[in-house]
This record gives sequence, C-alpha cells and structure tokens, in this order.
Amino acid sequence: MPNPITLNDAINLAFDYNLINLHTAMPASIIEYDFTKQKATVQPLLNKSWADGTSTPYLPLENVPVIFPKSGGASLTFPVNQGDTCLLIFIERSTDLWLTVGGQVTPDDNRKFDLSDAVAIMGLFPFSESSQAQNNDDLLLTYNGSSFRIKKNGDIVIETDSKIAIGSSLVEVLETISQTLADIAAITTTVIVPSTPFTGAFPINNAALFTALKTQIDSIKGTIP
Repeated sequence: MPNPITLNDAINLAFDYNLINLHTAMPASIIEYDFTKQKATVQPLLNKSWADGTSTPYLPLENVPVIFPKSGGASLTFPVNQGDTCLLIFIERSTDLWLTVGGQVTPDDNRKFDLSDAVAIMGLFPFSESSQAQNNDDLLLTYNGSSFRIKKNGDIVIETDSKIAIGSSLVEVLETISQTLADIAAITTTVIVPSTPFTGAFPINNAALFTALKTQIDSIKGTIP
C-alpha cells in the first residue's frame, strides 16, 4: 500500500506545479534580428522537462528586446547574427504596454515571469567557445580582424589589416597628411639659401622619401561616410 500524501507533500507539489510556468533566466540563440528596433526572435536553449521524464523544446520567442549599453546620450551597439547566443531574462510583470509607450505604466495583463516578457542580453556563450580576451589586464574591442586596445598602463593600441579613417565629414586626418606629403614631394629639389656661409643653391633630394611616406599613409587611409 503506497504511503499516504502528507500535508507537506501536498504543499511541495503545489509549489512545484506553480513553478512550472515561472521563468527567471535561460540561454537562447538568435533566429532573426531587427537592428532598427533592437528586437529579435530567439530560440530558448534549455528544454522544458515533464514529470514523466520527457522533455520538449520551447517554441521561439518573438519581439524580444535586445539590451546594449546606453545612457546619457551615449550608446554601444554591435552586430547580432543568426546563431549568436544570449541570456534571456524574464521580467516579473507584463511589458506589453511599456514597450509600446514607455514611461510609468500599469501593466494591462496579470501574467508574471512569463515567456512573452523576455529581454535578451548579448554575450552569454558556453565554455566550449573560446574567449576573445588575450589577457586579464586590457580593455579590448575586436571585430573582423581589427582591434582597439586600452592597456593597463593607459596606452592605446589600434591594429587592423584594413583602412583607418580619423576626422569628420569635412576633414580626414590621414588624407590631410597624405596631401601634405604630396605637396612637399612636389617642391623644387633646389632651394635658394641667401645666408652665408652658403651661397647659391642648397640641394634637397628627398622627394622620393616623401613620396614613399605618402604611399604608406595611403595604404591605410580610409574614408568617412
């Protein structure tokens, strides 16, 4: 004869039942991403387990806000591609109205910790994927073979196999340097020096050097859209 269910058992079963549809956080992967709205369709990566020992995948979640650092008029964004992984956090109340109008609102739905109130934070990856960090001292921004590094001592190092553009829509620094070198190379190779003890002409034969320097600058010079 099976043991009778105690009051404590009944309370635990009731808690377990109510926790089945209470969600806090889980990893997910990106299916689609709309950068103009910073929202995504995501696939939760932890299956739902059932009492009989089986499990099933969650359905994809749509219109999930993607969180990037942003405050005080400053922001940081980066590409979000299909298959990228993220952390889903489930807000404790309905976000439908707030996502529509913002500000201080009263939720128009009584749901709590629901799958439909997920937000995604990019950057959660399994340990099977290697970190981009090269040490535990530097601030490092990397993308597509280029890197921007602030070292522990404050030095800044920019490395790239592509082009670099520095300036504004009106002036690009490397273009200005390139043009200056071109002008110097074009100067007459002889300069009149009126002061003594020199008389007559003092030859300058560095046009080839300035041309070579210009070629080096042009090899990394980009353009500002």
